[in-house]
Amino acid sequence: MKDVLHIYTRVSTAAQEDGASLDTQKDIGIAKSKELGMTHKVWNEGAASSHHEDLLNRPVLSQLLGEIESGSIKHLFVFNNDRLSRNDITQQTVKIALQRHDVVLYTKDGRFDLNNPQDKLFKGLLDGIAEYDNAVRAERSRLGKLAQVKKGFWYGAPPPYGYKLVDKKLTIHPEESKWVKEIFKWCLSGKSNIWIKSQLDKKGVLARRGGLFSEGSINALTRNTHYIGNYNWTDKKSGETVFCQCPAIVDETVWNEVQEKRKQIAARKGQNNRTKRFYLLRNLMHCGDCGSQMSGRIKESKNERHYYCPSKSRDWKKGAIPQDQKWKRGKVGNHGCTMTRSLNIPITDKFVWDLVVDTVSNSSTLKEGFKNEVLKSKYAGDEENATQLRNQKIKTDRLMKEIKQVQSSIGDVETNNLLKKYDEVVYARIASNLDDELKSKKDELEQTRLKTKELGNQKKWLDWVAKYADRVIGLNELKENDRQEYLEGVLDRIEVRLNTETNDHHLKIKFKMGLVGDGIEYADPKIKSKGYTVVEGDTDAELVLPYAQTQQMHKDARTSGRWDKEVKKKTK
Repeated sequence: MKDVLHIYTRVSTAAQEDGASLDTQKDIGIAKSKELGMTHKVWNEGAASSHHEDLLNRPVLSQLLGEIESGSIKHLFVFNNDRLSRNDITQQTVKIALQRHDVVLYTKDGRFDLNNPQDKLFKGLLDGIAEYDNAVRAERSRLGKLAQVKKGFWYGAPPPYGYKLVDKKLTIHPEESKWVKEIFKWCLSGKSNIWIKSQLDKKGVLARRGGLFSEGSINALTRNTHYIGNYNWTDKKSGETVFCQCPAIVDETVWNEVQEKRKQIAARKGQNNRTKRFYLLRNLMHCGDCGSQMSGRIKESKNERHYYCPSKSRDWKKGAIPQDQKWKRGKVGNHGCTMTRSLNIPITDKFVWDLVVDTVSNSSTLKEGFKNEVLKSKYAGDEENATQLRNQKIKTDRLMKEIKQVQSSIGDVETNNLLKKYDEVVYARIASNLDDELKSKKDELEQTRLKTKELGNQKKWLDWVAKYADRVIGLNELKENDRQEYLEGVLDRIEVRLNTETNDHHLKIKFKMGLVGDGIEYADPKIKSKGYTVVEGDTDAELVLPYAQTQQMHKDARTSGRWDKEVKKKTK
């Protein structure tokens, strides 16, 4: 019975055949079997990359090794030495199996008996050459990819949702981009990810991989800077980060506002009932000791309506406080903060609202032509704001084009350097100049983006002014959501501290403008007709909630059932 020559064939990828197609390898193997007077059996791996390979992604080679270990294979042919593997560990695994079972290895270049010292040495040399060749090829591929990315080409992963590839560059996908805009629009209006997912599901909108959108994928989409026309790509080996550009789908001011809303949601992560209850001051209140944003809790069954600092309870949940330590009011070791007493929600809301209404009602700034006079001296008007935003967008687009051009030049220079078209001194000078130019453009772009964000915040303020600035009378008639919008427009934040000796809560209420104690200064106090100027006041107002008074107010309210009546009225 004739011996069998087992022929193993493989190419690196489906698109690249390393100079030898599967059919070529098979034909040469069959010719070798005839030359040796053997029959043959072909083991075809097909396209299998040699990059980061192991036996798990080479099923045919794994099966072949199983046959070798069983002793049923004595003669093996591969086109050349690296067909089996360029990976060192996989090479050694194959080599040991061939030696242990006295398998003779044939290639197009000759015959190797791996139990023969000379053949073993020669095989080792060929293995080393194959490994070196693979390393050179990988490095060449990496540098080529880096150069292509710098010229604006996509780096190879599936494109983000909303885009498609045309000539290896990101272009806007007409249908998907509509839903990207819709998702950002929903986010901007305050819709939750759960609600957005339900709308996408109802309309049959599928994510990039064909399945339904998840809350996580929606959250990731809204963080993606691709939609404002840029992203960073980092080469894993060198750590070099390339600033890349693509067509924008979403306006940058919209993207910035969505990021602000995401920050607010992140600050509330893990809080109980964060979407079920209305809290007038929760978005504004911060613990003055640890800096945490204050949380809210309403439980009618236990008559609980409290603002409180959540830092210690979160530390317990995260396991930051040892389990063997019992819960204690206040600090446990180095954990928690001094905010050990909560604030009654209805009482705190009333005190803060009354102070704000009183401040606004007595503000000379708001009384004396705020929109037409003071506003002009502090901020651009609506029309100028819109003009500045347009100018910043034009500047951003110009800078991004210039950055793209510099990066393309850097890619060309690096390519020419690899081709030995420069001497070292010339290359170093050109590369240094281009790197300096790129840094300068990136710095300028960052400043432009900060200005755009500032203008976006200014627009929000202008919208508030247009709606509320003239409204000094009738503020108490506003509904709760309008009250919240009003407060978040006129106030920057509220810092809360506890006096641990008296148990009084001290609130520092920070206004966005100097409305506290502002006034009018006449040019001539005796002749008021000569005109006046509005003198800006302070931005901070102090408010104390005395422990004894608030406790009595809470007791009276419970006795009368006033809080319960208000809650029932709100839930109708």
